[in-house]
Amino acid sequence: MAQDYYELLGVKRDASPKEIKSAYRKLAMQHHPDRGGDKIQFMHIREAYDCLSNPHTKQQYDYRGPKGDQFKNGFQGFDFRWSGNGSAFDEMEDMFRGMGFGNRNRAPRQNHVTNIAFDILLEDVMTGKSVSVELQMTNGQTKLVTIDIPAGIQSGQQIRYAGMGEDNHPGFRPGDLIVTIRVRNHPGYERHGDNILCEKKINVFDLILGCKTNIKTITGKNLEINIPAGTQPDTVLSCKSEGLPNIQTKRPGDLLIRIKAEMPKNLNEDQIKTIGKIKNGI
Repeated sequence: MAQDYYELLGVKRDASPKEIKSAYRKLAMQHHPDRGGDKIQFMHIREAYDCLSNPHTKQQYDYRGPKGDQFKNGFQGFDFRWSGNGSAFDEMEDMFRGMGFGNRNRAPRQNHVTNIAFDILLEDVMTGKSVSVELQMTNGQTKLVTIDIPAGIQSGQQIRYAGMGEDNHPGFRPGDLIVTIRVRNHPGYERHGDNILCEKKINVFDLILGCKTNIKTITGKNLEINIPAGTQPDTVLSCKSEGLPNIQTKRPGDLLIRIKAEMPKNLNEDQIKTIGKIKNGI
């Protein structure tokens, strides 16, 4: 006897369409061959969902029960294929478009999605970068591709390059290339969204009296900034539009400067006495 479709999807016989769909999605992702699942089990799961998600065939199934062959012409014996872009659930429907009827024993062929990680510098986020990358294919061969990394990209963000992945199977659309970007930490700058933060040491007397000083941006440009008299340590000053570009709007963030107090060295005794008098208001 054929397996009961409700048991296969793990739902009750009075399950709602929403519950049936939710159960199918969970099982489909779990058993999809691109995720290392069993293709036969995946086929049966799809078969069960095709039946129970259609009100007409569901009604017939509920009336006849799982007798094994009453849906033979409608759901069994299809050619199981998918497009090879199975790494994300939102493309699952594309994987099912190639399904037809008959030829059940035919093995599926596909060009797989290729996933890699690529490290860039924080400076590269400022300008964007075009690089050549050598990919290792599943057939042992290598493939050289050029990828464009947009300015403003966030660490951990993924970029999909259509048709730049596996192309081992002629006649099938080349697989996509998915690149996960990793932005390396910078020794002198911290990233905060589109803003970048650095520190600047200022002599304590210059903080008291006020001064002008130079700061270097991440691209190497020198900026003159004003330190107002009485500036407190850990004050954060801002240089507008000197930060990283937003990946969508392209508008730049700000360069933030945290002020650190630098104590004077090698003060002589008279100088220390003078500072003491100033402290005591004499």
